[in-house]
Amino acid sequence: MIKLKVNNQTFDLKKHVFVIAEAGVNYNNNLSLAYKMIDEAKKAGANAIKFQTFITENIQLKSSIKPNYQKNFKNTNYFDLIKSLEPSFNDQKKLSDYCKKKKIIFLSTPYDEKSADFLDSINVPIFKIASTDLTNYFLLQHICKKNKPIFLSTGLSSYKEIDESVKLIEKFHMKNKLVLLQTTSDYPTKNIDINLKVIPEYIRKYNVTVGFSDHTQTNVASLGAIALGARIVEKHFTLDRNLPGPDQSSSLEPSELKDWIQKIRIMEQSLGTKIKKITNSELKNLTMRKIIVINPTSKGTKITLTHLGAMRGKKTGILPLKSNIDKILGKKLLTDVIKIQEFSWNLIE
Repeated sequence: MIKLKVNNQTFDLKKHVFVIAEAGVNYNNNLSLAYKMIDEAKKAGANAIKFQTFITENIQLKSSIKPNYQKNFKNTNYFDLIKSLEPSFNDQKKLSDYCKKKKIIFLSTPYDEKSADFLDSINVPIFKIASTDLTNYFLLQHICKKNKPIFLSTGLSSYKEIDESVKLIEKFHMKNKLVLLQTTSDYPTKNIDINLKVIPEYIRKYNVTVGFSDHTQTNVASLGAIALGARIVEKHFTLDRNLPGPDQSSSLEPSELKDWIQKIRIMEQSLGTKIKKITNSELKNLTMRKIIVINPTSKGTKITLTHLGAMRGKKTGILPLKSNIDKILGKKLLTDVIKIQEFSWNLIE
């Protein structure tokens, strides 16, 4: 997937990283807050903003146990916590419409089949699948039939499980629309658990576009991911980390979101190409490079290494590469050299 087609836009992922601002459930079902988050994501320069769509009864047993990072929510059980954050389909449609108005791509992660059908009905252009569903055959095969790009997070999994899910997606002839996101499902993620080196391994092993879902509290991991080949990145953000909710603590605030995206754009520009050549700016600085010089020497002398050296001079000159030096050694000098000077080929026979 060198190019990502979204609605009427084509994103060349070779040139530009696709940036997703993850709103998730951080707006606490307050549409006013959600609209402000859309405004901030657009202002910061994100390509897309992503929410979540789910029906709690379809994804959660009432006896389900909280993950470790949500243990500080002591006065409510896991089911009730998720139920309190459940967005209405009607609100999701309003958010999608507002995104169109603001010219930012609306995305939402479906956690169940009915939610996926709803999102498909309002023309969500990409299906982002959370790490919790990488091993969910039921949802994966359902989404594959939608024939839209799939961004698949890979937290909570091993290569064995990723292999099986990629094979399933390939079976539905959807591998050319697959992006694997390296993810660590802990909020916030500790540096020791980020494991960015799997990114080039995903590229080699699965031959797909790769991205990074960043749950850390700094910019560093995202920039490293891009340097290692990630072409899509996402990160949680919030209007205020002091707002209630399970994902606020690992989220960027608006000024930090803008700074994160600015650094991403600097990084993608810094990557350049695989071709190593002298840049246009370097051409103006070639006098920094040393060239071969010859010490005062009498005409007729057979040149040895003691007669030669390397110093800075003009932009042009003979570089002191071994291949050039080998052509000079043992040759007779055709004229007297009175003072140290740049070596030129007309000095020897």
